[in-house]
Amino acid sequence: MNRNAELMRAIRGPVMLITLGALLLADRFSGVPVTKTWPVLLIVFGLMKLLERSTAAPGAGGEAHFQS
Repeated sequence: MNRNAELMRAIRGPVMLITLGALLLADRFSGVPVTKTWPVLLIVFGLMKLLERSTAAPGAGGEAHFQS
């Protein structure tokens, strides 16, 4: 795994927590309920995974390569 992929993996958790905090703030101050905005967490998680995979080295998709 290269440095950029490691960075994307390292910031995934904090980005998810910041997103959750923003959704809770929206619930608290603007009245938009979290029950309607929780899919945003799935979208952010998916985007982070896409960015992680796009910055990974070619052939490093996590699958094992065996020689016979």
